[in-house]
Amino acid sequence: MTALNSIGQRLANGLAHAKRWHDAYQRDLSNTPKVNVVGAGGALTAAYEQLRNAAENTEEHLLLQNAIKRFYKQIFITRDEELVRASGSELAVELTFAGYVPNDSLTREQLDSISALAIKHYHAYEQLQKRRSVYSDTSFSWVLDTLAVQVEAIVNGHVQDGVFIDFAYSYLESVIPPDTIAGKAGQADDYAAALFGAIHKALLKSDVAVIRTGLLERYQVSIDELDNYVAFNQRIDSVIKSSMSDKLYRIVDRQGAPLRIIRRMIEDREDIAELLTKRETFLDAFEKQVNKEYASIGKRINRAIVRSVIFLIITKFLIGIAIEVPYDIWAHGTIIWVPLIINLLFPPLYMIALRLTHTLPGYANTTALIDRVDTMIYGEKTTLVKKQLAGRRYSPVFSFAYALLSLVVFGGVTWLLVLLNFSLVHIVIFFVFISAASFLGFRLSRLIRELEIVRGSSNGLTFIRDIIYLPFVVVGQWMSDKYSRVNVVTIVLDMMIELPLKTVLRLIRQWGAFIDDRKDRI
Repeated sequence: MTALNSIGQRLANGLAHAKRWHDAYQRDLSNTPKVNVVGAGGALTAAYEQLRNAAENTEEHLLLQNAIKRFYKQIFITRDEELVRASGSELAVELTFAGYVPNDSLTREQLDSISALAIKHYHAYEQLQKRRSVYSDTSFSWVLDTLAVQVEAIVNGHVQDGVFIDFAYSYLESVIPPDTIAGKAGQADDYAAALFGAIHKALLKSDVAVIRTGLLERYQVSIDELDNYVAFNQRIDSVIKSSMSDKLYRIVDRQGAPLRIIRRMIEDREDIAELLTKRETFLDAFEKQVNKEYASIGKRINRAIVRSVIFLIITKFLIGIAIEVPYDIWAHGTIIWVPLIINLLFPPLYMIALRLTHTLPGYANTTALIDRVDTMIYGEKTTLVKKQLAGRRYSPVFSFAYALLSLVVFGGVTWLLVLLNFSLVHIVIFFVFISAASFLGFRLSRLIRELEIVRGSSNGLTFIRDIIYLPFVVVGQWMSDKYSRVNVVTIVLDMMIELPLKTVLRLIRQWGAFIDDRKDRI
């Protein structure tokens, strides 16, 4: 079959419309005067933002959104409505100095729209603070989430993402029957929202703020209707935490490889809408994109390994100076060099060894991806088979054996460390760093699995690797989850550095504007 099916035609039409809109928007933007940002503090702001982002445990494409959220959190806390009304211009200064947007790229109309959004959300925040029915921290989070995402959309339009999400939703809704996922009667009503959130999380790596805002816009819920806004946000929180959302995320993540390739093509090629109308040409371009992604993933993993090794060495060096060396001198009267050197060198070397066990997908995976996308865009409607939708079920014996093997691994490693004269402090530090290295390595391997539709078969080396390092991955995941929930470093940076620093810089810029005004009057 060579013609586009209904889902493929919907994608082609959406992309063509998005391109026309983008071209018209860029023409209008080029003819609109831009706001030039001048003032003191650019170097300090940029340097701080680099430090802050290094401590942020988040995806790179969410950094701008998080910077906007931090900005408005500080503004709202002041309870100064006049400051909120003028926040668009001040945000432009912050984002330009921090390096998120080029100077002379934002228009006055954009800044006015941002200020209007801010005052609308601020009024909602003020009303929610007076209510007893919603916890203040929760309502504050809702308001900041939707405001930050909407402001970021003004700064960086995401029209193509909207087209892709609509396409992915149409396809996945057709191949994942709701009755196979929604176990309870009430869950059927939440299926659409849960699938929408799963697509965002698995394919776009969106956070809760983006999913929340997308659902509010999808169901046309406005913050102006506060009661409806509160009720819908409570329902969103319930859906996001549900078992159905988790199940759908796992399915979308596992079946999402061809969709991820299509999204990359949408980003890389301006002629994608025309390509879709020519089946053979599109499938040939798709295969080239797959091979390009393989090469890109390999390079990304290698770069990430280098960064992770440097991170582990620097962090371990600091821990050694702060904890291990003082402890050795206090407990033993001298530095115990063997544990110190092993704790310094083993985790980075271990990460490098893990990298050698990860291989890129082969030709069989490429062929399966092409066949899947051919059916997706040009073929007849299909559904995923039950074994693809349902997770595998295993006997409790496997869980018991896995737990027993994990204890053997932890016990064996501890025994070896004791033989090497490791004290309890040295052992704890070793386990912390080896677990962190294991989880970092596992996250990098996920980059490969995101492009896999055919699972590679395990060999003896990968079997032994998985037995040894999976228990440490679980511990590393637990540590990462705790760190992301209570990131002490970012809390200290926000309260002790960012708030006073940016307050002082804002006052300096206001003083400079005042002096310029006085000069003009002389």
